Amino acid sequence: MPDGIVDRLCVLGPAEAHIEKLRELKSLGVDHFAVYLMHDDKEGTLAAYGEQVIPALTGG
Repeated sequence: MPDGIVDRLCVLGPAEAHIEKLRELKSLGVDHFAVYLMHDDKEGTLAAYGEQVIPALTGG
């Protein structure tokens, strides 16, 4: 997959990067996203979403 597509469609990096990218996408009208846990730290990523990302995006 070309880097430009990855940059536009994928969210990579630490939780803070996910929060920043998802806020940017929200400002463009995106209101749904999917988490694909296709890597070595599936449980860590899911925990980060539950503990950091989702609360940051919902004000929780």
